[in-house]
Amino acid sequence: MKGAVLVTGGARRIGRAICLRLAADGHPIVVHYRHSGDEAEGLVDTIRSSGGTALAMQSDMSDAASATSLVQRAGAESPLYGIVNNASMFVHDDLDSVDTEGWDAHMDVNAKSPILMIRALNQQLDDDGRACVVNVLDQKIAEPNPDHLSYTASRYAMLGLTDALARGLAPRIRVNAVAPGHTLPSDDQSEAGFSRAQSETPLGRGPTPEDVADAVSYLMGAEAVTGQILFVDSGERFLSRARDVLFETE
Repeated sequence: MKGAVLVTGGARRIGRAICLRLAADGHPIVVHYRHSGDEAEGLVDTIRSSGGTALAMQSDMSDAASATSLVQRAGAESPLYGIVNNASMFVHDDLDSVDTEGWDAHMDVNAKSPILMIRALNQQLDDDGRACVVNVLDQKIAEPNPDHLSYTASRYAMLGLTDALARGLAPRIRVNAVAPGHTLPSDDQSEAGFSRAQSETPLGRGPTPEDVADAVSYLMGAEAVTGQILFVDSGERFLSRARDVLFETE
């Protein structure tokens, strides 16, 4: 059996697809959730019914102590091989509306807690242990615009940390990232707007959650790869939109 992987925000959306793919790869899965307890337990049942191993754990990624405790609790259940930092906060702001509270909230969930979780993973490893981290970022890191300013800044923070930690933690922990494009509709987006956004990519289709999960799976197993950003965006970053895709396709 392969080593266990903790997937934050694993109960729903892209996180769910990642959990299912890594479970199919043979990894025991720790499905993290904040509020989606029923969905997390349902996913655990699905994985187990397919012959996999999984359990659900609750934690609040806005709280540093809770995030660190999550890794410690997961490691106590089964030695951890990896973490997929998928959970995120995504609330719109721009230069006129950005404030300290929103900025700090995005940084706490999207950057500070992930780095503290990576530290906790490193502290758990045996002297000759090996592990892998995959950070789920956003194609915005290659195509920034002034919308979702705090969110975008937090993704740039994790971009830099992915590079720095890949250098600093080798050979014990490989640190990579995937940068998805417009994969699922947001709460504020219509089906028509979502379909238009995906169809306007250079490949004429948008990525699916399973496409993102495939990329995570590859990086989990790619033992000669570290410090890499794998874009799963159907070329969306080449469009150089002046505003966020939501505002250009509705």
